Amino acid sequence: MPDDERSQQFRLRPDDSVQKLLLSTPAHFVGEFDTPNMLIAHAWPPLYTGRRQWFGNGGDSLSRTALVLAFRTPPPEEPAPGLIIPNYENAGEVLASALSVLFGKKFENHGPFEMSGSFGMPDLGTFATPCEPRLRQNDGRPRVDRPVPLNLGEVRRIAPILGAPRDDHRVATFLSAARFYRRALLSIENDPEGAYLNLITAGEIISNFHEPSEEEALDEEARAALARIANEMEDGERLATFLRGRLRGIKRRFVGAITSMVDDSFFERWEAEDQWGSFKRDGFPGRISAAYDLRSRFVHSGYPFGQWINLHMSQYEVQLGEPVVADREMAKILAKAPLFSGLERVTRYVLLTMAADLGADVEVAPPEGADAAAR
Repeated sequence: MPDDERSQQFRLRPDDSVQKLLLSTPAHFVGEFDTPNMLIAHAWPPLYTGRRQWFGNGGDSLSRTALVLAFRTPPPEEPAPGLIIPNYENAGEVLASALSVLFGKKFENHGPFEMSGSFGMPDLGTFATPCEPRLRQNDGRPRVDRPVPLNLGEVRRIAPILGAPRDDHRVATFLSAARFYRRALLSIENDPEGAYLNLITAGEIISNFHEPSEEEALDEEARAALARIANEMEDGERLATFLRGRLRGIKRRFVGAITSMVDDSFFERWEAEDQWGSFKRDGFPGRISAAYDLRSRFVHSGYPFGQWINLHMSQYEVQLGEPVVADREMAKILAKAPLFSGLERVTRYVLLTMAADLGADVEVAPPEGADAAAR
């Protein structure tokens, strides 16, 4: 074969320094994100098949926006015995998680179709799996909190996070929490308990990143008692320091971090059908505390609670009464704990607060009519 024909043949093979993966979301997106090293653009179906409804915008349960993630990587080393071929599949998980937080929508990672010089076969099973199109994580409306238009060009807002060094601990913490947030969006329709626990895990990761002040970590009575111990007891300062550390437990740290990262503007908007079914500033720490208690009660007793927080109640953010369950303690916890829709909104809000600290541009003005549409 002549050299020019051989060269042409090799050009048909995937570029081993350009990786391409398939993502999708039930929400309808427009635009694209195009930089010299990364492209996020639409993937389109064949014209003459019966599957075109997958890519529609009619609110159908099978409707999806399919996306291509393409990015450049360093040129591979020369092939040699024992050399491991690079695998960049995790980039799809990272981007899908970051996009889920940015837009507040569900994103799936289907895997690569070109990677490290080889063709791949994405998993398309989700395209034939229906979802509820009216849910806020699936529909075509921007979210009410820090609403971002459903345009892929808005990915530029989180470019500082996507381009951060791999060893940046703060970014790694954010992406880890975002991964659990995305898992919650993926699982809520089939596994409400698991989805709720994923949100709590995301909150725990955030709370480990956030260093609460003593005012956030300890209530007024506890601070007064510690001051009295320090001032009135022999060796009181040392004892107060010891007790202060013990009082800053995991749960208190979780509640303190979440409540400190939710400002007053959060309570000026809501995604419940009516304001009386939404969060209020008064009692908010108690609701976050109950969410943590609900996870702990479930882990230790196995008592199911999915029916009380699941998507059939998505028109509210909080429980409107005390559920009638055999476990009296569980009933009290359920009465205070946020529903999944409420805890999901809180989790995204604190994740965006964290993203803003990392340089993301997520303080955006609401699109016209966004509040009214969300309410």
